[in-house]
Amino acid sequence: MLRDREKRFLTLGGAAAAVLLVLTFVVFPGVSRLKSLARASAAAEKDLAEVRKARPELERIQRDTVQRVSVVRAAANRKESPLVRISNTLLDAGIPQSAFSVKAGGTRDGESFREESFDVRLENLTYLETVRTLQKLSGPDQPMVVRSSLLKSRYDDPRYLDVTLRVGYLSPKQ
Repeated sequence: MLRDREKRFLTLGGAAAAVLLVLTFVVFPGVSRLKSLARASAAAEKDLAEVRKARPELERIQRDTVQRVSVVRAAANRKESPLVRISNTLLDAGIPQSAFSVKAGGTRDGESFREESFDVRLENLTYLETVRTLQKLSGPDQPMVVRSSLLKSRYDDPRYLDVTLRVGYLSPKQ
């Protein structure tokens, strides 16, 4: 019924349609998927390089954490209460008894530690005394963590500060 010329034209048209369908549904999505996977692979390699670069820092943090855990466990064997321990640390930092007050703020249980929270209010401190106090409270030999600090310049003399600290005293969870 169809002439040879029409048959060839239909065959070529069908082949072209098949090629277009294969390109549209197989090749282009495959190329797009390959590009997507290449981008994901490059991002993963970049992330891995960042982790490798951060490895010494992570190891240092892990060593510091192990050291802090041993300090917390050793402090649990002492007979002093956390309130007395914080007060003694402030006195050791050179803060007179009349310049600070410590108020309990509650407890919070973590995975392996219990943290007792204390609000420490310090008055008439110089900037240097404030820094020394923060160093003493959060030192490596203390089972304490300074969670927050609020520094206010005194209205009567800007050389002095009023400091409010939120201190967490760590103890092993029983």
